[in-house]
Amino acid sequence: MPHIIVEHSKGIAKTLYIQRLLGNLHEAAMKMPALPTGGIRTRAQSFERYRVGDGALGREFIYIIIRIGQGRTDEIKREIGDTLFEVLTAFTKAHFDAGNPLSLGLEIQEIEKDWTWKKNNIHDIIKGKN
Repeated sequence: MPHIIVEHSKGIAKTLYIQRLLGNLHEAAMKMPALPTGGIRTRAQSFERYRVGDGALGREFIYIIIRIGQGRTDEIKREIGDTLFEVLTAFTKAHFDAGNPLSLGLEIQEIEKDWTWKKNNIHDIIKGKN
């Protein structure tokens, strides 16, 4: 864990390079000790059909869902959310400053330990054990 899922309106990808945002988020996550590098998954999902606010054309959104395993303190979760939201707001600053309509959001969801199944050898590969 975590899974960093970037949901976005299709139109915003015409203005902002979403792959770069994914890279920025992934790199920031790798720097946080609370997030094991071998478990980080960062991906985007574009929505072709959507409405934002009053539904007027040109209203765009980026919403990040961070899914993490249980057990982190509220302080650590706040640090994760603050750090990754700062990456998002820095990435979109010029877009906002130009007055383009854009809604941003981020939430953290905890995955219950009893209801997740995993198999991952990436941790060992990163550590050179495989």
